[in-house]
Amino acid sequence: VTATTAMGLFLSTFMSSQIAAIFGTALITMIPATQYSGMIDPVSSLQGVGAFVGRIYPTTYFVTISRGVFSKALSFADLSGAFVPMLVAIPVLLGLGAAFLKKQAR
Repeated sequence: VTATTAMGLFLSTFMSSQIAAIFGTALITMIPATQYSGMIDPVSSLQGVGAFVGRIYPTTYFVTISRGVFSKALSFADLSGAFVPMLVAIPVLLGLGAAFLKKQAR
């Protein structure tokens, strides 16, 4: 949720209205989340740009964590490799959003 919010903040810096930012965030998060995160095809079977997007997208690691916890009963230690990329993505996306945010005149 935090990674998606950070993506929305970053995308809103380039949009002129709140509605456009909401629609853009929905597109930017939902399409790659279903296509490249391993929900349909495993990330290991993707090639080219799809494999790159699948490896850098936070949803890929969220799906891994969800499957590990609910289907395989994995512990926190077993899933620590999936938490690290998500924890890295959050400050990076928030930092990019803050860096590109235009200052408003009062």
